[in-house]
Amino acid sequence: MNTDQRAHLRGRLAKRAPPSRPLPDAISRLAAEHAELQQMFTAFENTRSVNNKRFLVERICTTVVVHAQVKEEIFYPAVEAVMPQPAPPHDAMKALVAHIQSLEPVAEQVDGPIQVLAEEVKQHVSTLHEDMLPRVKASRIDLVELGERMARRKAELIAQNP
Repeated sequence: MNTDQRAHLRGRLAKRAPPSRPLPDAISRLAAEHAELQQMFTAFENTRSVNNKRFLVERICTTVVVHAQVKEEIFYPAVEAVMPQPAPPHDAMKALVAHIQSLEPVAEQVDGPIQVLAEEVKQHVSTLHEDMLPRVKASRIDLVELGERMARRKAELIAQNP
């Protein structure tokens, strides 16, 4: 292969290469999950379909539980190792999820608890984004590696609870 052919091939390969995107780090993963939860709450609020409500209740509850567990097992310990501070608790959210799961998802009685859970999540997310995450971002934590560990654990938990 001569020099012109190599240059042409390099040019073609360069055009085919997908644009490089930064790997999602722990903070961007958390932010994406927070946004996804907010979308689910909004969808629940806007639907009248019993089947949609049933699906959303199950999805919201699973997402909250998995998200909390990943943060408690991986994110908070990594953060506390570098900058000791109390982790925002998930106890109220987990108790609400347990209560919601005990209700019949199609009953009107689930609407109120879902709204309360939405407010709890909103408050928790606000506190996290205003207080902890800016300090985590400024720390020496390898956020990409932490994000990868979180993603692996999330996948494991979801596989255990289909």
